[in-house]
Amino acid sequence: MSENMQDYRVTYSINKLSETARIFRRLGEAYESTADACDERNGFSRQLFLVADVLEECMTMQVRTKKLNREDERNLVVRCMHQGIRIRDARLAQNGRGKYELILQARTVGRSCVSVKKLEAAISQTAQCGYMSDDYNHMVVNHKYQEFVFIQNDRFRILTGVARKNKMNEKVCGDNFMIKKFPCGKMSAAIADGCGSGENAFLESRHVIELMENCIEASFNEKTAIDLINAAYMSGGGTKNPVTMDMSVINCQTGMLDCIKLGAAATFIKRDGWVEIIKSTTLPIGVLENVDYDCTTKKLYHSDYVVMVSDGVLDNLSGINKEEELAQIINNVNVRKPKAMAQEILEMSLKMNCMKALDDCTVLVLGVFDTYDK
Repeated sequence: MSENMQDYRVTYSINKLSETARIFRRLGEAYESTADACDERNGFSRQLFLVADVLEECMTMQVRTKKLNREDERNLVVRCMHQGIRIRDARLAQNGRGKYELILQARTVGRSCVSVKKLEAAISQTAQCGYMSDDYNHMVVNHKYQEFVFIQNDRFRILTGVARKNKMNEKVCGDNFMIKKFPCGKMSAAIADGCGSGENAFLESRHVIELMENCIEASFNEKTAIDLINAAYMSGGGTKNPVTMDMSVINCQTGMLDCIKLGAAATFIKRDGWVEIIKSTTLPIGVLENVDYDCTTKKLYHSDYVVMVSDGVLDNLSGINKEEELAQIINNVNVRKPKAMAQEILEMSLKMNCMKALDDCTVLVLGVFDTYDK
C-alpha cells in the first residue's frame, strides 16, 4: 500500500470520528433543549455528550501520531538489521496520559522467521527505555510486511494488598472492591460500600463495581464512567439504595494519583514518616440526579503507599477524630508488603473494638515503586 493511500485512510478515519462525534453532540443538544429539569431525557442527553467526548478523544489519539526523527529511525533500522529484520513506516502515538506506542511494519531479510522478542529488544535499546509487544501482535516476524505495535513500559510498578472482615454475624460482606491494571497504563482500585450490610448491600455494591470495570475497559475515563453509572442507577439499574464509591487511579507513567470519592471514607497516603489524609463531603451514588464527587490529585513518589478503607474500619475506632487516629495507626505500621500492611491495619483497627466488626471492613493498600529510582 502506498504512503499516499495510508495517509488518505488515516485522514478518512479521523474525519469519520469527527463527524460521528458531532452527530452525538447535536443529538445531545436536541434532547437537552426539549427536556424539563427532572425529565429522563436530561440524563439521556448527558450520555450522548459523554459518547461524543470519547469519540473526540479517539480522534485526538490519531492526530498525535508522528514519525520518528531521522536519527532515532536510523538507529532503529540498524539495530533491527542486525537481528535480520527490515522495518518501515515507524511512527509514535502518544495518548493523553503521556504514554507512547510505537507502530511499525516489519519483515525478515530472507524467508526465515524471527521472534518478535528480538524486535522488542531492538526497540527498547534504541529508545533507552522498556517497550513491550502488544498482546495482539504476531509472535514471529516472517517474510511479509506486517504491522506491529509496541507499548512503552510503565515507569511505576504498583503492588497491591487487601484485607477484609464481615460485620458481626453476617455471612456476606456488603463491600465490593476492584483492583485492575488497564492497557492504557492506569492502575485503578475502588471500594463500593452498599447501604447496610449482608446480601442486599453486597449485590448493590457488586453492581456498581461491575459497571465501573466495564466502563473503564470500554475506554471511558473514570469521571465519565461515574456519570454514566449514576444515570443508569437513577433510571432503575439499581434498587435505589445509595452506594458509596471510593476510587484511586494511578497513572503508572507519571505517578499521578486521582482520588475520586462519592460519600466514601477518607483515603490515606503513607509517606516516609508521615501520613496525608484525603477527606470527602460528597453524597453516594443514587442520591442526586446530577452526580457530585470530589476529585483530588496528588503526586506519588517511590515507596509511597495509598491506603483505602471502607467506613467500617473507621467505625471500630472510639476517638473523636477517627481519621487522625487511623492515620496514626497507619504511620506506626512498619511492614512494607502491601498485603501484610493491609492485614495489620485491619487487625489494629479491630483491636480498638475487642476484635468485633461493627460494620463490613475493607482495607486496600497500593504500594508505588519507581523503576527508575536508583
